[in-house]
Amino acid sequence: MMTKQTDKILFIDDEENMLHMFHRALGRQFSITTANGSEQALSLLQENGPFAVIVADYNMPDINGVELLNRAFTLSPDTVQIMLTGNIQLDVAINAINETNVFRYLPKPCPMDLLRKVIDDALDQFHLIRDKQRLTTEIEQKNLQLAAMNDELTRQKYMLEYELEMAKSVYGNIVLFDGNEPDGLDYYSAPMEIVGGDFLLSHISKGREYFYLMVGDITGHGLQSALVVSLISNVFDDLNNNLISIEQLAQNINGKMCNKLPTGLFCSAVLAKLDKNTDSITLWQGGMPNAFLLDAEGNIVETLTSNNLPLGVLAEQDFSRSTRCYPLSHANSLFVYSDGVTEQMNQDQIMFGEDRLQTALRSGPSGSKRVELVMSALQAYQQDEPQADDISMMEMNFARVAQALAQI
Repeated sequence: MMTKQTDKILFIDDEENMLHMFHRALGRQFSITTANGSEQALSLLQENGPFAVIVADYNMPDINGVELLNRAFTLSPDTVQIMLTGNIQLDVAINAINETNVFRYLPKPCPMDLLRKVIDDALDQFHLIRDKQRLTTEIEQKNLQLAAMNDELTRQKYMLEYELEMAKSVYGNIVLFDGNEPDGLDYYSAPMEIVGGDFLLSHISKGREYFYLMVGDITGHGLQSALVVSLISNVFDDLNNNLISIEQLAQNINGKMCNKLPTGLFCSAVLAKLDKNTDSITLWQGGMPNAFLLDAEGNIVETLTSNNLPLGVLAEQDFSRSTRCYPLSHANSLFVYSDGVTEQMNQDQIMFGEDRLQTALRSGPSGSKRVELVMSALQAYQQDEPQADDISMMEMNFARVAQALAQI
């Protein structure tokens, strides 16, 4: 960065003794270059610039100072101009001020103290001009960057809106209950965003002897979760032609996810198969919170902890097929929920938790819909606190579902 000690000053005079005097009087304080005429001065401006200040004599044999400074301005518009003249005529002063960009008009000879001060002021003016140019350039660059950022934000906004519409379309094309929602199946879902990661899929076999159910919680939201649900629903569609065990259903979904999806996408889930022929229900559970088998009053008959990893985590050769099988007489219903239920905060930032969930399950009389009881308790606990995650829960009443299948 240039300073006043390194800024170059060009003195122009046709008298050599004046140029020598400038060197002697000012050479220690300023970086001085001299020219003994307009032709040399203009050449120096072109070849040795930039000069911070020009100090030019008005009276020179070839051209006068006004014409010289006008030409100098064309070559170096930032250079600050000072004119010296022994001619004190008023019209000369007026022309110098009106026809040039002269910064100061000084008499010749000029006291060195005065000339030194005016040069200092001219250097300040030069740096002010350069600082203004630098700031203007920086502002222009910032404006260009801001415009580019706005364009990128507009593009990203469009892409997000496009992805959201795609996600909504995908979810809208997935039939959660296969067109035949049986009596005895209660489900509630409240996504934190427009398209969340919680879902429920079901399938009733053609002979109505089997009922398949899946409650899932996918990593992520929006288009990402919609695509995973779409992939999983395709596996459920295959059940129309290929009735399989719940272990094989879980393995098929896991294989599809591992083969088709990038690493890091997985699905916590409970899969169930109700078999009317044997009056039993088989469960596969991976990564979901504790599920509960309930009696008619909402008391917990058995707590079902997750005994497998989520779908999409393990490769096929490592996949766990561990299941549980219970007679339908063992309990009245199955209650499943996502972690958004128990992890919901109240105004004191305390989670709802499993104890409050279990209390809510027991809070109604026999035959009550446990999903409604839990949801009522959760909303009262949450009050005005924002929802922290997707919230979903499901209760399957075994007797009612089995009876509904017989009547379909």
